Amino acid sequence: MEMNKNSLHENVKHGDIGFPMKVYQNDFTKYVGQKIQWHWHEEVEFVVVTSGQVQFSIVSDNFLLKEGEGMLINANVLHSMIPLGEQPAYMFTIVASPSILGIEKGFYLTSKYVDPFINNRNLLYEVFRQDAGWQSGLIEQLNQIYDLYECADFGFEYRIHNILCEIWFELIDKRWKYQSQTSKPKDIDEERVYHAIEYIRGNYQNKISLEEICKEINVSKSECCRCFQRKLKMSPFEYLLTHRITAAAKLLETSNLTVVEIALQTGFSSNSYFCKLFRKYMSQTPLEYRESRKENG
Repeated sequence: MEMNKNSLHENVKHGDIGFPMKVYQNDFTKYVGQKIQWHWHEEVEFVVVTSGQVQFSIVSDNFLLKEGEGMLINANVLHSMIPLGEQPAYMFTIVASPSILGIEKGFYLTSKYVDPFINNRNLLYEVFRQDAGWQSGLIEQLNQIYDLYECADFGFEYRIHNILCEIWFELIDKRWKYQSQTSKPKDIDEERVYHAIEYIRGNYQNKISLEEICKEINVSKSECCRCFQRKLKMSPFEYLLTHRITAAAKLLETSNLTVVEIALQTGFSSNSYFCKLFRKYMSQTPLEYRESRKENG
């Protein structure tokens, strides 16, 4: 997903200003490296795994969700997802602006029940397991939202809004109201990685050196690499490559640019090197990928 050069947030708008939420079906075979790369956004994200198993990485925490389990990822939280096991993994995600949970800024419902929890760095995520009574109820409600969104019958937006607010209050009432209202700051590794990612995503179309990334976040090359390994379990260069391949895959799907033009637009100076890497990450050549996406609509 593309990011604004001057923002830590994705450019993607989920839903529209009138109804700022959207439901996505996630098939991991359609993602670069068959995983959802590290990213973050200003919306909250609800997830339900519908088949297989998915490992979630939330900043430095890692855990596994199985079929029928779900979670909430809070706003502006760095996360990635990768399927595990031999069975294909599928899930659906509900990405919603915090505004849909309250009213307007300054109103009591928003200032008391939304803002303090959205902005609290102690509350990065919440996992929903089927063996926990109230959590299984939240999973059922998320499935209701999915069905309502798919059918899109009259009034579905209103019903989804009500269910989202019920889920949010359950989280506050059962879990979050006992948490400290004083938000902990991001640790230094997290701050550095966020800003390095911002720089990479804003400049990936150009030639980027490790020295330039280090200069941007004001650390040595060795410390930069250690920060990425501690937080993302990859090097800055690996992150750069995966982001370039992701951008290239999007252009192959949505544009009529040639493979050579796409290679140049995504920061690759050599078309042969681009094709080699693309095949490594996607198990297809760029042209095969483009054709397969046309066949799948």
